[in-house]
Amino acid sequence: MSDAENIKDTVKEVLDNRREFTLETPENEILHFYIANPAGEDIRKADWQYSKVYNQAIVDGILTQSQMLDLLKEKGIVSQEYTEKLETVRISLGAELFKLENLMESSTEAEREISALEVARLRDELFQLNQRVNGPMSNTCENMAEDSRTDFITSRVVQNKDKSRSWPTYEAYREEENTALAIKARFEVMLWMQGLESNFLENAPEQAVLRKIARERLEGAIADQVVPVTEEVSEASPEEAVEKPEEPKAESKPKKRKRRPKGSKPKVKAKPKTKPKKDE
Repeated sequence: MSDAENIKDTVKEVLDNRREFTLETPENEILHFYIANPAGEDIRKADWQYSKVYNQAIVDGILTQSQMLDLLKEKGIVSQEYTEKLETVRISLGAELFKLENLMESSTEAEREISALEVARLRDELFQLNQRVNGPMSNTCENMAEDSRTDFITSRVVQNKDKSRSWPTYEAYREEENTALAIKARFEVMLWMQGLESNFLENAPEQAVLRKIARERLEGAIADQVVPVTEEVSEASPEEAVEKPEEPKAESKPKKRKRRPKGSKPKVKAKPKTKPKKDE
């Protein structure tokens, strides 16, 4: 491939406004998928899918959202106390978010951590309160029809890298054996339709603050483990600096005397002859 073709492909990738998401397989393989804008025909068919499922749900006796809400009020699941509690948590969450986002740099680490944990707690409490209503509401005519429309849009907008559709038909998506892929694709499309990023939970203010605090603590712990280097460096190598045990000195062995052959007499040193003295 020539340089001109490489540049052309690079420009295409930059100008590609499709949204990308990945899926890791059990074999640790990373699969790449893309979300493209739906065509007008896809939107019309998605609306038709919504109407078909809604009408069928009415015929099957499924409650509408208003009917379900009346039932929840009748059973005491939704009450004045619940509504007031929900509103209180919402206001508290907004106030804590404002406080966290406007903490000065001079604030201590403990103050930032306490504020971030409180935001996380309130967000979880709000989610639990909403689930008391969202759970039953998911089984209403409107929600079942909306789910079907989302499924249809997912089957039409999810593509491979070469811009071919991951599923040729809506039925192929519904019959997808890879459940993880079907759920991941649907979730990504829902976030895309709501204008949210895939990692919107990780980018929440409280999560960003907690990650920063954790990173600073980790860096501090690593720094504490570093042994400071002294100014005076010994000329001896580390191996030489280790004291070696003294090796025991070898004991001196007595010298062996030479044996003379059997039958031989020992040599006697001759005495020097003395000269006779002259008579005076």
